[in-house]
Amino acid sequence: MPKNKINNKVLKRILSSVAIVIPFLPLAAFAVPKRPNPKRNPCPQIYYEEPYNNKILVPAGCTPNAATERWKKTGQAVDQSINIISPDTSVKPIQPPIPENRANAIATIKPMMGKVSVVLKNDTNTRISYQAITHTQVRYLEGGEEVTLQDVPTPVTITMIREDKGLLRVMPMSSEEKGMLTITLDEKTKFDNNQGVLRIQEDGQVFLN
Repeated sequence: MPKNKINNKVLKRILSSVAIVIPFLPLAAFAVPKRPNPKRNPCPQIYYEEPYNNKILVPAGCTPNAATERWKKTGQAVDQSINIISPDTSVKPIQPPIPENRANAIATIKPMMGKVSVVLKNDTNTRISYQAITHTQVRYLEGGEEVTLQDVPTPVTITMIREDKGLLRVMPMSSEEKGMLTITLDEKTKFDNNQGVLRIQEDGQVFLN
């Protein structure tokens, strides 16, 4: 047999064996080993924290929480003593009593057709600013003078402030005229909670704050 034919046969065998091996090399190179999935905790701590501790049953095999224990004893999972507020339920805050409910009226007058007249007498030595809220602008009353606010609708709030920021004593005086209230303003040296705010209610009760 010629030497060339022998060499050709040997070369074909080598190439065929190489062709078989090559396709498997990439598969081995890019193979990714499988990682085992971590086990999930069937009894997470949240089952034992409020509010779930009293509302949700734990899965079988877990340590019973309060809801599970209650279900075993009474057949009820949710504690009926827990007050659960619906999101649609509006909760109204508790309002503190207004000053008129905490103090006694300092005077009472009889409004005429729902209106009153108020006489302010300034017995101090300084100017006083006053205003009937929503009815007048801020006005000024000189020391020793007086002014009358006529036919003021009730309820009304009247503010009185000394220009020198001193304390002010507000004293109501009786009047024979119906629907008339006289207020004397004097200097005060002792501090209290009264801030020179006068309120006259629809029923004629007068409060000072």
